[in-house]
Amino acid sequence: MRLAHLIIAALVFLLVCPGEVLAQTGGKPTDSIWAADTAWSKTYEAKDLDKAVAFCDEQGSLLWPNVPVATGKNAITQLTASAFAIPDFKLVWQPDKVGIARSGDLGYTSGTYIWSFKDASGKPVSDKGKYLTVWKKQADGSWKVLFDMFNTDLPTPQVPLSRVIGNLKSTCTITAFIRTLEFLTVSLNQ
Repeated sequence: MRLAHLIIAALVFLLVCPGEVLAQTGGKPTDSIWAADTAWSKTYEAKDLDKAVAFCDEQGSLLWPNVPVATGKNAITQLTASAFAIPDFKLVWQPDKVGIARSGDLGYTSGTYIWSFKDASGKPVSDKGKYLTVWKKQADGSWKVLFDMFNTDLPTPQVPLSRVIGNLKSTCTITAFIRTLEFLTVSLNQ
């Protein structure tokens, strides 16, 4: 009799749990986040500022490289508008992972992007990398961007020291240069 109870309990567990797992990893909620991410990407391809910003939560933040964090709709609008104003701006991204918290109120997408534009001299520039977006479920069931960040897969450029300090003939990375300055500062203060 005891064995029968264990078997029944195990079968109930197996029948109930897959639904819970599906709801967290592959069911409708994640499909909705994936669709929101894909639709948001299309607004960038179209350079539609109003629609791009509408995908962001009121307290959303863009944590893009080389600029201060943009939090709130006004800051996000300004940052996105400045990106769209770059000559020949083109940004395309594709999610490859999606997930949702057990609570059901937060989710994420991650994937890859390709970005191209022309610099101030008119020279074409391109970048590719990865991104991570955290989505927040809204009261109406839609998903809005809470945090978005990305970074490049390209190597850090080498910076000639001669461009930074007079006519020195060696080159180093910015990191090595900063470490050298830190060392000199500590040495001079002793």
